[in-house]
Amino acid sequence: MTVTAQKTNEVSSIRRELGISLPVICREIFAAHRAEIQVRNERIAVANLGKILEATLAIANRKGFAAMSLRELAERAGLSLGGLYAYIKSKDDLAVMIQAQVQRVLQQAMTNRLADIRDPAQRLSEAIRTHLYLSEALLPWFQFLYMEARHLAPSERRRAVALEQESEKIFADIIIAGQQTRQFRDCNPQVAAGMLKAMLQDWYLKHRKHRQRGLNVAGYATQVEEFINRYLAHTNS
Repeated sequence: MTVTAQKTNEVSSIRRELGISLPVICREIFAAHRAEIQVRNERIAVANLGKILEATLAIANRKGFAAMSLRELAERAGLSLGGLYAYIKSKDDLAVMIQAQVQRVLQQAMTNRLADIRDPAQRLSEAIRTHLYLSEALLPWFQFLYMEARHLAPSERRRAVALEQESEKIFADIIIAGQQTRQFRDCNPQVAAGMLKAMLQDWYLKHRKHRQRGLNVAGYATQVEEFINRYLAHTNS
């Protein structure tokens, strides 16, 4: 099996495990933005939203979101410009859709997978793997949000910052719980969570580098877990 085939199978497995697919994502977007989307037929809307999102991420990856025009997006998605306007009125609308959906998926995945885990060390391990596996399954989405956030309107940039802070808080709260049970040493939990978040972001921001080193997402997760566990461990002094 080639490396490409292995990676495709890995991502497919992660998506099945997390219940993620483009139609599911687009149905959730349609439900969340039903008032703004002019198309009322859900089947048609979901299919076209999928085309729009795939085209957006492809163009943004090639030339950047800021350089993309709505006419170019419509052509890539196979829609007329008028047809595109039935779903979005501006690029900011599109960025909001992507940003809000990543937030919903991340919150849902974290809530579902951490619900029955009480031990802080186990919760931290599961949170690390859930975040990394999700970013692998939605790699272009995570890359888009990080790289294109600076081009968003001020209100949406603030939402992007709030999303990152909310994600860090999940890890900080787990670290605090571990400190309270004396599983983790005394340190600043917010700083530790920020360090951990930077390592998680490094996976999707420098994805090719890690792949070239022979790491898949599970291997990288193990490396991150080992690093943060050693940092949080009590010293013998």
